[in-house]
Amino acid sequence: MHIIKKTHSWRINSDSKPKTRTRKVITISIISLSSVLIIGMAVVAFSPGIAANVADSVLRPTIGSRATVHLESFFFSISDFIKQITYQFGAKPNADIFTQTAKSSPVSSPVNSTANTKSPNLVDTHVLSLASINFHPGAFAKLPGEGQWSLLQLPQFGTHQDIARTFVTPDSKRSYAITSVVQMNMHDLRLYAVAGTEQPGGPIGNNGDGVISASDQASGKLVAAFNGGFQYKDGKFGMIVGHKTYVPLRVGLGTLIIEQDGTIKIETYQGNLADIDGAVAVRQNGPSIVENGQVTDMTAGGGMSRWGLTVTNSMYTWRSGIGVTKDGDLLYAVGPSLNVDTLAAALQAAGAVDAMQLDINPYWVRFVTFQPQGGSSYTYESLLKDMQNGGYSYLHGYNKDFFYLTIK
Repeated sequence: MHIIKKTHSWRINSDSKPKTRTRKVITISIISLSSVLIIGMAVVAFSPGIAANVADSVLRPTIGSRATVHLESFFFSISDFIKQITYQFGAKPNADIFTQTAKSSPVSSPVNSTANTKSPNLVDTHVLSLASINFHPGAFAKLPGEGQWSLLQLPQFGTHQDIARTFVTPDSKRSYAITSVVQMNMHDLRLYAVAGTEQPGGPIGNNGDGVISASDQASGKLVAAFNGGFQYKDGKFGMIVGHKTYVPLRVGLGTLIIEQDGTIKIETYQGNLADIDGAVAVRQNGPSIVENGQVTDMTAGGGMSRWGLTVTNSMYTWRSGIGVTKDGDLLYAVGPSLNVDTLAAALQAAGAVDAMQLDINPYWVRFVTFQPQGGSSYTYESLLKDMQNGGYSYLHGYNKDFFYLTIK
């Protein structure tokens, strides 16, 4: 009896040890997962730039692009949900988004002056279309200054109207989705494209210079620069600069074309080489989002094959896009908590007749202005207070593609 009782006791204790260990493992796993989720949401909510950088630099090489994209989508969805709740309970959006050191002059109506001529011998009376934007779809109150253009006064411009900025709120449910729009006078300015030292062509052996040309830096005419498109693995979207093809073009995608005379076009590439014959640069980044003044159908087939490995047509995050007005001027839009539809709506409202998306996520969207300091030296400033400052990288070398502007 004693032996049997002892043996029975031993069996009970023996069986309980694995159960205890299992409970501990499950408890630790739950605590760890909860901690990761809490930390992840906190990082996305309060340091979205860090989150985006960690996702691309750490998670993608570790767990793969698709898993990372779905994880990003989850965290951004939670972050956006928290924002919606916060603003429903009284939080107020802050329209003080622009950097303060760049001087600006408010303009509330179209300007019809001929003072934009570069010299008495040049007949160039083109000015930016700066009529107030009345677009405001939200049930919330319009923000102070919304839709009112301000002229940037860089020393390179003299008395010319070359760059103006404003902001709109294109989402009827998200007052905090404040989207900045920059309008650029392409009669005075010239746009250049630069392939990055690694992206988009590096993975297939086509690395770029990743830097603003030395001659343009030395000219003192450098004005601004902004981000390009996705990495190669996120869509394999085409890019050509000069005579070099960094990534082959794909049919059926929105395509930015820079002509030899500086004219900018955005159109859906159909495989006709005549459309890009003689172009100095071409860049694709998913489907067109505005065509002939109309927002396109963002749900029209293709999935990741057209939008890239990003799930970006539905996820709310920082986004950027580029458009062309009926007068041939360039528009750049950028803002937080946007999906593709609201990005397109902002560009359309600002006058884009054709537009496409550029890069997304807070670490990769960048727009800087330059002020010459003599020689090849410049100071540089981001468009927005909450935006990464890419000025140094654009001047000295950057791993991703980008665009820059100079005075003609």
